[in-house]
Amino acid sequence: MDTPDYQGNALINYTEEEIPYTRICEHKHFEFTKSDFTIITREYPDSWEPGKERYYPVNNEENNLRYSDYKRLSDSVFPKYVFGGRLAEYKYYDMHQVIGSALHKFKQLINSNNK
Repeated sequence: MDTPDYQGNALINYTEEEIPYTRICEHKHFEFTKSDFTIITREYPDSWEPGKERYYPVNNEENNLRYSDYKRLSDSVFPKYVFGGRLAEYKYYDMHQVIGSALHKFKQLINSNNK
């Protein structure tokens, strides 16, 4: 695009029904690039149907049992590691929730080490 800055941020999410895309990514903000031009990507949702990859966790009984198995395995194989975030907790998180979860895990770790 023929502008030095399109949106001022790397990512902006759009949740309005009348806007066909869900997010705009302005790549230069990830690496703090300075230039007279910019590149953006608009992300459009795809409708889901059986056989397609799901974008977010599907919290049904089968998947939650599978997650529990993986969680037990990772806890036994990697007892000194703390896994967090969407993949590790099998949850959809917005950024403020990820930060809150990380802080909570850190406090738990500190409290368990002080005992």
